[in-house]
Amino acid sequence: MQSKAKEKVYITPGHEKKIKRKEEIGELLEFYSGLLTKKELGVLELYIQPNYSGAEVARKLRISRQAVHDHIRRSLGRMRRCENKLQLIANYKKNVVMFRKIMSKLDQCCEQSHSGEGKQTLDELKTLFEKLINRNSHEL
Repeated sequence: MQSKAKEKVYITPGHEKKIKRKEEIGELLEFYSGLLTKKELGVLELYIQPNYSGAEVARKLRISRQAVHDHIRRSLGRMRRCENKLQLIANYKKNVVMFRKIMSKLDQCCEQSHSGEGKQTLDELKTLFEKLINRNSHEL
């Protein structure tokens, strides 16, 4: 048997942009899919699949490529407008960062239990929780 040499995969800037766009759509769908019609949701769910292009979505759904483009543009615009107003994704990401900091402090606390450093770590942990609870905090 001949072994196949591993081929390096080069991602072009255009391809990278498409990947990022699909990632953005996937993220928006997690929070705002309820705003879309069944047709729009179906188009976007297919479109974000790694091996699907707009043309392949059109072929599978038996609609025109222009219809696919229109569904993507309209639904993406609607979800982006909602995110700009509601900031659900942005706040979620901030909360994830805060939870990671809390977990790190908890780990430290477990390692430093019953010491002066342990008390300081617990105070820092309390402050982080207060920031998380305070929705108006801009320090997240």
